[in-house]
Amino acid sequence: MRIAIPLTGTRGDVQPVVALGLELQRRGHDVLLGTPPNLVDFATDAGLAARSCGPDVQQLYSSDAGQQALAAGNTLRLMQLVAKQMAGYAEQMNREVIDVCAGTDLIVASTVTEDRASSVAEAMDVPLVSLHYFPCRSNSVYPFPGALPSHWNPPASINRATWGLAENLRRVVFMRYLNDLRATLGLPRSFASTAAVLARANVPEVQIYDPALVPGLPEQWDKRRPFTGFLTLDQAARAAVGDLDGDHANILSWIEAGDPPVFFGFGSMPIRDTAAVLAMASEVSARLGMRALVSAGWSDLDVAAAQAGPQVKVVGPFAHDIVFPHCAAAVHHGGIGTLFEGLRAGLPTLVCSVSFEQPMWGGQVERLGVGAHMKFTQLTTDRLEQAVASILTPERRSRAMQFAETLSAEDGSVRAADIVEATAR
Repeated sequence: MRIAIPLTGTRGDVQPVVALGLELQRRGHDVLLGTPPNLVDFATDAGLAARSCGPDVQQLYSSDAGQQALAAGNTLRLMQLVAKQMAGYAEQMNREVIDVCAGTDLIVASTVTEDRASSVAEAMDVPLVSLHYFPCRSNSVYPFPGALPSHWNPPASINRATWGLAENLRRVVFMRYLNDLRATLGLPRSFASTAAVLARANVPEVQIYDPALVPGLPEQWDKRRPFTGFLTLDQAARAAVGDLDGDHANILSWIEAGDPPVFFGFGSMPIRDTAAVLAMASEVSARLGMRALVSAGWSDLDVAAAQAGPQVKVVGPFAHDIVFPHCAAAVHHGGIGTLFEGLRAGLPTLVCSVSFEQPMWGGQVERLGVGAHMKFTQLTTDRLEQAVASILTPERRSRAMQFAETLSAEDGSVRAADIVEATAR
């Protein structure tokens, strides 16, 4: 079977789908990935056929305008920037999605490509499966991510209202570009929301995160929205893309020389003033008498030249599953990949959310009793000290260890591949 997977976004959006693509390829299917231009090599290094699809979102985040939006912590402003980038890229994006899906037997899409993919699947009369990285359909348990403060506990009617507003806004913003695509495909114009279109076509919406993170939600959704748990790369793929290239022996040696450190890192979120964040982590480390392991991530921080105290080690990329079990806690932006690895290792977690669904995950960490949450824009040395101290208590550590046992130990790629194959049949 020929399977096309058009994607866009950052590495966090692409990596779990690469894991699924590899599992489908192992089962004898021909898989073609469409990825942003900066991630084509990542996909091909992992062992999949790939071609460019969509704009370089990471470049947008790193631009002056993107950095200002990130620094302001304004999700709406960042969404407007992404929408503007996508508007300028819309016609090319339409062509690229069509090109990736040409001649395929089945299409797998993501939360940000399911709208275009649904029209292409309709025109080609082939099945479609959509992958969701976080709750992005109407329910009464949780509001639309970012619509309300994460610590609020609104009634069911308010939660559902936020979804109605969000889905209608998405419909209005992207309707013109989608109808341009439909005209190219010879399809009639459509004024329905993507959620309504996929529901009408009975498209599986696979939740590729762990249900333990969203208690109450699985009971509200039917079998069209199955949960698989997280999709992770196997050792061979991780070695191929360089995930295991970090100096783990050096890191583990430093960790073993003292008390378990607190991890600080902000993943693929470009941080404007990385030196200030490092200084903050160093000061908090000194005040609390703890050690800190600081990851430079994708920032421009020069690891070799970084100035930190004796209790602080600054490192480049490393495999979280190798290092996290030796840490005491984790502080990061709330990206689902880092969040999963930290919680799976039993680490109490402080989410310093930047935008999009990250505040939602921060709110869940608090509700589940396994950590704390604050906005990245609210970070000060004093606030960071208080928040880190709050997650280092024996109670939080015990709760985090207990919660780790509720997370699935299985690779969700197998379950997701089963669903894809069942949909094809």
